[in-house]
Amino acid sequence: CRSSRGSSRFSLATLSNMGERKVLNKYFPPDFDPSKIPRTKKADLNPNFVVRMMLPMSVRCMTCGEYMYKGKKFNSRKEDVEGPEGEYLGIKIFRFYFKCITCSAEFTIKTDPKNMDYAVEGGAKANFVPYKDEEKQRQEQLDAREASEKDDTMAQLENKTKDSKMEMDILDGLDDIRSQNARVARLEMDDVIGRHRAETERLQRIEDERARAAAEADAGELAAFAEQRVKRLKEEEPRPPAAATASSSAAAVGGSSGPSWEERLWDSS
Repeated sequence: CRSSRGSSRFSLATLSNMGERKVLNKYFPPDFDPSKIPRTKKADLNPNFVVRMMLPMSVRCMTCGEYMYKGKKFNSRKEDVEGPEGEYLGIKIFRFYFKCITCSAEFTIKTDPKNMDYAVEGGAKANFVPYKDEEKQRQEQLDAREASEKDDTMAQLENKTKDSKMEMDILDGLDDIRSQNARVARLEMDDVIGRHRAETERLQRIEDERARAAAEADAGELAAFAEQRVKRLKEEEPRPPAAATASSSAAAVGGSSGPSWEERLWDSS
């Protein structure tokens, strides 16, 4: 009996708790008047709720100078942009409120469906992105060309001529690339090795000829220098006087067997 009574109490308490958790019943006081509840139109409501999202671009806080990079997660507030700027070709534009991670200063970013991107409204500055600048310049060039061709037939003809010439140059370049690829594809490994060896041998022969020519030139210069030195030494060699030469010749005629005056002078020196 006790067990059955305890189980019945537990089941009743569990059912009451489940009923409160699911809020199956609501209490309305006797003096409740639903007409007194203020009602607002849905058009007047501007939903502003918190969403978890990542930064779509790298930005710098204008208050403290902190850099926040693309992909950093924030709990941002989202709202609809009001007024004529709130739509672009029927696409709704949204605004997101972020807070700096250092100084908690608020900055806003909104969607940009025209450029399929995001735009910084205030409180921060987007970092420079090169490819966006290139796309902007390309678009400006296209707009300027359309404006110049609007009322000028000659400009249209000149632009068409330039485009056709550019296309022909591109096709010629493609043909050259195709022919080069075909020529490279026909080459075999043995041909490549043979050409490399032949080119190496040709360069080696050129180097050997240059070295031989340089060696021959050096040898000629050395021989000329040696010849000039010998000639100069012969010219600078001292000569005996005329009287000594005459006496030596007379002694030689008389049959003298002693050393000559020149020989004695040379030995003494």
